[in-house]
Amino acid sequence: MTVTERQSGVLRTLKSVSVSAGLIAAQMLSACSKPPVVAEEVRSVRTIVAAPSAIDSRNTYAGEVRPRYESNLGFRVTGKIDQRKVNVGDRVRKGQLLLQLDPADLALNEASSQATVTAQEAQFAVEKADLARYRKLLDTGFISAAEFDRQQTRFAAAEAQLASVRAQARVSGNQTGYAQLHADADGVITAIDAEVGQVVAAGQTIVRLAQAGTMEVAANVPEQLLRTLKPDAPVTVMLWTDDGHEFPGRIRELASSADPATRTYALRVMVDKPPPEMQLGMTASIRIQGPKLPSLIHVPLTAYTEQKSVHGVWVFDEASTEVHFRPVRLSGFDGNSALIAEGLAAGERVVTAGAPLLREGQKVRLMPDAATPVAQDSAG
Repeated sequence: MTVTERQSGVLRTLKSVSVSAGLIAAQMLSACSKPPVVAEEVRSVRTIVAAPSAIDSRNTYAGEVRPRYESNLGFRVTGKIDQRKVNVGDRVRKGQLLLQLDPADLALNEASSQATVTAQEAQFAVEKADLARYRKLLDTGFISAAEFDRQQTRFAAAEAQLASVRAQARVSGNQTGYAQLHADADGVITAIDAEVGQVVAAGQTIVRLAQAGTMEVAANVPEQLLRTLKPDAPVTVMLWTDDGHEFPGRIRELASSADPATRTYALRVMVDKPPPEMQLGMTASIRIQGPKLPSLIHVPLTAYTEQKSVHGVWVFDEASTEVHFRPVRLSGFDGNSALIAEGLAAGERVVTAGAPLLREGQKVRLMPDAATPVAQDSAG
């Protein structure tokens, strides 16, 4: 190895040692320096100022406009429908003809009964004449009293038989009249359950007639309202077709037993002066006024959160611009509001947006539109 080669190797070794020393020095300096300061995150939140308010508990239920009296009409005899005079929705007067059966068979039956009456009248006339002759024979002594009594018995039987066939003839005549179905009151036809040509049985419901008069709203209410509902109690009625228009009603009837399927109780609300736009079959709502609830603080549901299995709200401290978690006792809900019974005082500012992302003592920034809103009664 030459002198030049030895000098080159020494230089390379020195350069390597110098680089290593520089790296070690840089690592030592880095270990001794402080970590960079991370700026604290400041979140923007919405808040409201808590204020107590009272609400009226109101219960609204859907119902249907119905007549107070509704007749289920049907024929009193069996037969085939021959004529139909009305349609659903027609207004009818008392005694107006609605439907008619084929009267042929009924007319024949009436004629047969009349013929039986004629025959029995002839037989009765014979027995009556015989009784008169027997009385004369008895007076002259040609027959005994026993024979006269037997003739008098035959006469009484013929008289009774005549009364019987006459009564049967009247029944047959009535049945002929029963072939016509008439309205039993003024009202509106709400349903027809048979058509021309159909054979119907005696007593089968054919026509439903809503009698003219006071209209009602039929609804169903849960059992927890039974203690507060009383006959003649005032309620508010609203029609779905006339949004915003309310008119008074009174509770007329409340069922004493629950419906086995829905476990609700049928309620009838009478409307004394129904508006002109109120028609049978319309959908309506009834609003039942409940007791006034105590004064509570209302906060939006978005403010009600949970921290470590504890429910509460975030309260904003204006002096430190920090938020602190406050456990509260919930009284219930009203629409989109949570009702706070304990744990929150009036005048405190509560976070309503961004609550799930906060931590204890975190600094926050109020959004510009959250200057002075106050929690209000959400029931209206």
